[in-house]
Amino acid sequence: MANEVFIPSMSSSGNVVLTTSLADYRRTLIDNVYNAVPVWNILNQAGRKRMVDGGISIVEHLVSRKQTDGGWYQGRDTLNTTQGENTMLCEYKWQNAYEPIQISRDDERANSGDMHKLIDLVGTRIQLAEMAIKDRAGQAAVTSVTDAVNMIPLSTLVGTGQLGTVAGSTDTFWQSTVTTSGVFATQGLTDMDTLYYALASSSMQDTPTHIITTRSIFTKFKQTRLPLERLQNTEVGKAGFTSLTFNGVPIIWDQYCDSGVLYMCNTNYWNLVVDTETDFVTTPFITPSNQTIKVAMILWRGNQTTNNRRRFGKLTSIS
Repeated sequence: MANEVFIPSMSSSGNVVLTTSLADYRRTLIDNVYNAVPVWNILNQAGRKRMVDGGISIVEHLVSRKQTDGGWYQGRDTLNTTQGENTMLCEYKWQNAYEPIQISRDDERANSGDMHKLIDLVGTRIQLAEMAIKDRAGQAAVTSVTDAVNMIPLSTLVGTGQLGTVAGSTDTFWQSTVTTSGVFATQGLTDMDTLYYALASSSMQDTPTHIITTRSIFTKFKQTRLPLERLQNTEVGKAGFTSLTFNGVPIIWDQYCDSGVLYMCNTNYWNLVVDTETDFVTTPFITPSNQTIKVAMILWRGNQTTNNRRRFGKLTSIS
């Protein structure tokens, strides 16, 4: 149980200062996290961070099959007025993340007499929280973790099993292309080329937009490419990530990418959905009834989604 009664040795105006300082930092925190986490940076830069005002779940409209109801006609030909059921809904759960910022009574007394000293202490705690958020979000965006309420990672989104409320085993359109590869030096580039064209609907449309892999595979790729193919992608480079290109698509490495895996993704169908009221919002400092501490929370609510899983693919078992 918590309430708005604060530790007696700090005035309520002091609490307001600390809470205001934390709230003022929110814009910087948002920028720092979305820029530092590779997957989130890609989606944010591509305009795929979608703000949604709450709701029970996140809903994506899926195209389950190609529409074939129209056609060509002349003069008084009768036209078909029926449109088939070519779409379905997929629901994703909202997932929540938090990071606490705590000040004990001992902290308060050790820094008493000067509000700026306490603000500096809070600033240090905020920096620690920011680093923890970056680490947690970066891992959650790419690989499965033991926490059952983790956001959907790439390792699940790019697959053939259940995703959201739709089962890939039943609805085969809801499956990514997953290919077992092998030694990169002998088949890596060939497998990448095959996967790239398998995911594209044509030479001009729906080709992969981003490739994400491990540092080891990224290094192998770098060592085998011709100078012309190793031109750096300037847009990703501006974001602070070292990138190369494959068929004109930027390829980056992520420290949390599963060993031996390379993902090909398409930002046209890839979203980071965030609750409008919980995008790294900060709560006031409050005091639990059974501890002499003050605690504020940084909160985030959202998930990673897709509405066209077929446009994603991955190579596995690369060595």
